[in-house]
Amino acid sequence: MRSIIHYGGSVHGRRWRLVPVLVAAGVAVGACGDGGAPGSESVASSAPPSVAAPAPAAGCTQDPPALPAGAVTVDVPQATVVLGDPGTGERRALAVRPTAVAEYGLFTNTLQVSQVAGEQPSGGNRDVTLPMSAQPTCADPLDVYLFFGAPRSTDTAMTKALEPAAGTVGRARLAPSGEVRSFTIAAPAGIAAEAQATFEQALLQTFLRLVPLPAEPVGAGATWTATRGIRADSTLTQTMRVTLAGTVGAPELKAEVEESPDDSVFRVPGSDQVLTIESFTSEGSGTIAVDPAKAFGQGGVQLEGGRTLLGDDPGRKLVQKTGSVYRFGPK
Repeated sequence: MRSIIHYGGSVHGRRWRLVPVLVAAGVAVGACGDGGAPGSESVASSAPPSVAAPAPAAGCTQDPPALPAGAVTVDVPQATVVLGDPGTGERRALAVRPTAVAEYGLFTNTLQVSQVAGEQPSGGNRDVTLPMSAQPTCADPLDVYLFFGAPRSTDTAMTKALEPAAGTVGRARLAPSGEVRSFTIAAPAGIAAEAQATFEQALLQTFLRLVPLPAEPVGAGATWTATRGIRADSTLTQTMRVTLAGTVGAPELKAEVEESPDDSVFRVPGSDQVLTIESFTSEGSGTIAVDPAKAFGQGGVQLEGGRTLLGDDPGRKLVQKTGSVYRFGPK
């Protein structure tokens, strides 16, 4: 049975969604964040002062930092992975087992443009880059601590709002497949609710789109399928069709990704009302270079699509163009 995870809300109780305000069939389809500007409404926190990131050559840690008392742990269910073709030549079980500090710039970008018939389109995109170092513990290499630098965005107001997140430390528990089983994070003192939600969603949305490794030994050209359930404003099934394009010594994964609704129900954010999904597409691809000695691979997934939503008035269809990028790149 595949797992289902809600992914429309923030870890610390503030719901975040990039949905422009539009009225369709008499229903307001949610606003971005909690309705305030990026600098409004700070999140209370008992977070300690910022923690310095480890040096790149530090290796594993015998003495991981203490997380603040207000830290929250989010479980991220695993995908169901089914091997199709084991590949050719040498076959080897691929598994992530970090031993080294890895440095990344985690880049995410979310696009949503909405239009009701006869009206001007509304919406846009939001990007955020989280500089981070990932350090495994010596006692358990799949227990990894995350050290964040100063987040940045092309939205200068969001970059300013994210400044308190610099020096944040979190924790991720990995699976040998390379997926994140859970992550733990705390809101730093003084950060605005929307900014913290953006920070948390960048992590959660990326972790939901990591490309898993199979448990069986594989060789060059191996293929497998990974299926995951995602519950947001609609309930989706995510399907990844993965090919081992590199070798077992230097694995590179090529993935074709599709996310499709399980039913026609779209739950309007912030209300108990629903719209009907008339059409829905979300598909894309990803390329990931895997280094088993590091927590995450280099690369990621990009999706594009759209949906048409219907309310009580069939003449006022809400048409939305959507897109997203989740990528681990250079710090």
